[in-house]
Amino acid sequence: MRHTAIVTEIESLAPSVIQLTVSFSTDFSFAPGQWVNFRFPEGVSRAYTIASAPQRPEAVQLCVRVGAGRGGEALRRLEAGAEVQIDGPYGDFLLPDDPNGVVFLAGDVGIAPVRSIVLHLLAVRDPRRIVVLYEPDQRHILYAGDFDPLARAGDIVHESGPIEGLIDRNRTTIKESLVMAAGFDPFLDRVHRALESIDADAHAAITETFGPQP
Repeated sequence: MRHTAIVTEIESLAPSVIQLTVSFSTDFSFAPGQWVNFRFPEGVSRAYTIASAPQRPEAVQLCVRVGAGRGGEALRRLEAGAEVQIDGPYGDFLLPDDPNGVVFLAGDVGIAPVRSIVLHLLAVRDPRRIVVLYEPDQRHILYAGDFDPLARAGDIVHESGPIEGLIDRNRTTIKESLVMAAGFDPFLDRVHRALESIDADAHAAITETFGPQP
């Protein structure tokens, strides 16, 4: 379904990573973990992941790594106040009903759908244990302002660093939990190998690819 939206805010989260906040003229609902097809005023379209929780449909946040090519050029020209078209939502990186805790493995902007799911779980007071293991790009820990306070409060576990070390250190929890992993293809390949190295079922993990490394 196509929706008309207005870009209300453009925020830099890290070098080459921005967050777009958009508001809709009609009702827009989505499941945490989904993405949309974002159509720029000049007609270029790109797939962007929703980083906010569905409890705030009036201000949906999209996390975007600015790459080369027409999409990156369109992003650099985009200004607050622009009217855009948004198709969706799409995607099946969705948290199933599962009695076990959940471990999220995220690389770079793969943290975006994880943030959406985590904020939703906390908003609905889901009792499951939440562990977020995150490998940032060049030490730029995206959404630390959300995750760090939640970790200090004991609401979640949040660790960052090379994913292989994080998986090894949390091997017991991982084997007892549902695993969801999101990131670019090389990151997901490394996650698969790291899970196998601790004798976890890598094929049981729910994954979301962001495509080749930009």
